[in-house]
Order: sequence, then structure tokens, then C-alpha cells
Amino acid sequence: MKTFARIGAVLSFGFFSVPGLALLAHGHGRSEWSEPIFGSLFLGIGCFAGTVLWLLGERCGSKPDAK
Repeated sequence: MKTFARIGAVLSFGFFSVPGLALLAHGHGRSEWSEPIFGSLFLGIGCFAGTVLWLLGERCGSKPDAK
């Protein structure tokens, strides 16, 4: 379970970060602010979703010691 959560975290970070970086690079030097704003939004979602999935995998994947 922990491995699937880590893979999901990395994939979600990548799937949101790549378009975010592309929008930031494409909107550089233009008068419109919509592309850099949406690029920053995608980067923020990627960082948040990746971190949350990673932490959920760490929490759900560990089993308490039963004695």
C-alpha cells in the first residue's frame, strides 16, 4: 500500500507540475496574466496533492506492533 501511495504521489506531482511549468514558461513576457496565474495554480496543486498522498501512504501503510 505504501508503494502505491508513493507512486501516486510522484505521478500526481508530475502530472500537475509539468503543465504548470509549461504555462509559466509560455506566459513569460506577455501582457496577459492568465497563463502565469494558472501555471502557479497547477504547481501549487501538484505540491499539495503529492504531499498529501505521500503522507497518507505513510500513515496507512504502517501497522502498529501487536504484542
